[in-house]
Amino acid sequence: MARFQSTVDVWDLTPKQRARLMPGQWVKAGPAGPKGRYWGQTRGGSDVVAWSQNAKASRMGWRYHRTLRDYALGTA
Repeated sequence: MARFQSTVDVWDLTPKQRARLMPGQWVKAGPAGPKGRYWGQTRGGSDVVAWSQNAKASRMGWRYHRTLRDYALGTA
């Protein structure tokens, strides 16, 4: 999975498949679940996703996405 795709359901993917998603890929949790941007996996294997509702509620805008991206890359 080395390129952007239409919105991907992360519940249908294995951890290895999720690790191969490109940072910034649109994902959703379940068939009618919330949408978000996938930013990667931490060294411990946790998936990092910036969910759209959380981004709107945080009032941080793109800083919310940058913070989670940096966390996924291990630079935060």
